[in-house]
Amino acid sequence: MTRSPTASRSPHVVSMLLFLNAFGGFLTLVALSARIGAVTGSGLLAGAVLSAPWLPALLLAGPLNRLLHRRSPDRLVQRAEATSLALTAAALLAPGGALLTAAAVLMPVRGYFEAITRSAASVVLRHVVAPERLDRANTAAEIGKLTGLSAGAALAGPGAEVLSLRGLIAVNAATLALTALLARALPPVPPAAEEGAAAADARLRVTDPLLRLLFARFLLVAFWQGFHTVAVTVIPLRLLEGGPRLVGAFVAVSSVAIFAGSLVALPVQRHLGRLPSSTWVLVPMPPLLAAVLVARTAPTLALYAIFLMLFEVAYVYHNNRLLAAASVEELPSVVTLRATLLPLGVTVSILALGALNDLAGPQAAAFAVVAVTVLVTAAAGGEAAPGRLLGGTRPAGEGAPRKVPAAGRGQAPT
Repeated sequence: MTRSPTASRSPHVVSMLLFLNAFGGFLTLVALSARIGAVTGSGLLAGAVLSAPWLPALLLAGPLNRLLHRRSPDRLVQRAEATSLALTAAALLAPGGALLTAAAVLMPVRGYFEAITRSAASVVLRHVVAPERLDRANTAAEIGKLTGLSAGAALAGPGAEVLSLRGLIAVNAATLALTALLARALPPVPPAAEEGAAAADARLRVTDPLLRLLFARFLLVAFWQGFHTVAVTVIPLRLLEGGPRLVGAFVAVSSVAIFAGSLVALPVQRHLGRLPSSTWVLVPMPPLLAAVLVARTAPTLALYAIFLMLFEVAYVYHNNRLLAAASVEELPSVVTLRATLLPLGVTVSILALGALNDLAGPQAAAFAVVAVTVLVTAAAGGEAAPGRLLGGTRPAGEGAPRKVPAAGRGQAPT
């Protein structure tokens, strides 16, 4: 099958687009959170700002799913980035006294368009990348997004010392101008509703038993993320009896470990599918238990970093399996559920494990994570055929890359 130059470039375009999208958004979000925390003195409000971009996607999951079913994913990315740019430019026009309020309103609204961009970009990759290269392309996209989040968070503090909040929003507008241009380079992909009669039913559901099994295990990643969000402060303060400097060290080591895990997952993609998917859920548990049981600064830091690296490998593995195993008809529902259930799982996990940490300490919370992981893995049932998990033997019509008609290459479909 002859592939267009635009299609062959799309994995790199998507990775760069997601990097810039995440970088600009998180740069503004972290700076805004710090500013609101400083103005109000409320840690709760500062944390709520960081969580706010998740809420619209959770509340509007149905409309997001219908968009992904009925609209071309490349056009969805283009319109989402253009709308985000227009909203961000409008916030810049707010007078000085209203800027903080305008920015606080902007970020949740922007969060919905970011969910559209990330979900639709996954659909684009699934259509234009050959099955044998899909895992690598998805992992590269994840690395692009994660690098953008890390860079945005790291530069928010230094950036706030040099630029005002308006200046940081202007930087975000510049990154959105670039992503809007990159979105124009995505190849045209038909809507799911044009590719199968079953896709006309845009209800948010997944019926494939394999996908349900993978989702059950994929949601454990959200459970771990909630634990990590709490533990990165509680472990150094309560378990190791350290201070703010040790918390800072934990945050820095954690960021490096998660980023390293995504890099490790890239070259070992072809080997991950040789073991059952349950393996990649259970493997992170021993170093987590060892980290909280040894309760000594250097060993705990090292073991916890290993846990986070394996955590990220498990995320990449199950994320790639979900996208590879989904049929064309269920792919929009899969990416919608991924964009909504993951943050919902993180939120619930933060609340539950935060309470458990307060009542019984980080060791009890870590044991709870292990227990839930083992129980969910056992309850999810057996494994599917390796061919489906590897994504290389899908039946014809189930998500294999499609040849774009010559007249339509390089431009949006009419």
